Amino acid sequence: MNYQEYIRLLKKYTSSQSYEHQLKFAVLISQKLYHEYQIFFETYGSGNPKLLMDAILLCQQIFENTRDSNTVKMLLQEIDLIIPHIDDFGGDKIASYALNASAAVYETLELINDKNSLHTYNIANYYTDTIDFKIQEGETLTEEEIENHPLMIEAWNFVLGQLKPYEK
Repeated sequence: MNYQEYIRLLKKYTSSQSYEHQLKFAVLISQKLYHEYQIFFETYGSGNPKLLMDAILLCQQIFENTRDSNTVKMLLQEIDLIIPHIDDFGGDKIASYALNASAAVYETLELINDKNSLHTYNIANYYTDTIDFKIQEGETLTEEEIENHPLMIEAWNFVLGQLKPYEK
């Protein structure tokens, strides 16, 4: 599979999934990326991993129970303030990973707020972008080498496997 095929399937799958399935996926990716934000905090002393985890837990509770729109709107504002600005950290890869982690949580809150599948698409891209950055650490790879890298293939298969509509 190449990048264009992956994107085509990702768009198809995200737009065809129920809100509940998308939210479950969004929470899963937010949990998977959280440790990147924790590493950023430990490295730079910047950000607020507790707030980020509280937001992830709230998203999980909303999935399991009911929606609290006032809390979601408040958290959106608070999370926006702790998303790292890459330029403030010299473009460091750790800051890039933390940006993806916190932006995934922000997009999950947005998904709860408006149920727009574009957020799910973005969350999937934050995850695969993180894998892409890690693959290229210290190397310059062609697009084809990235597409054929075992970690990228695994990431694409994971995302698509989580979002693929169930066949009855």
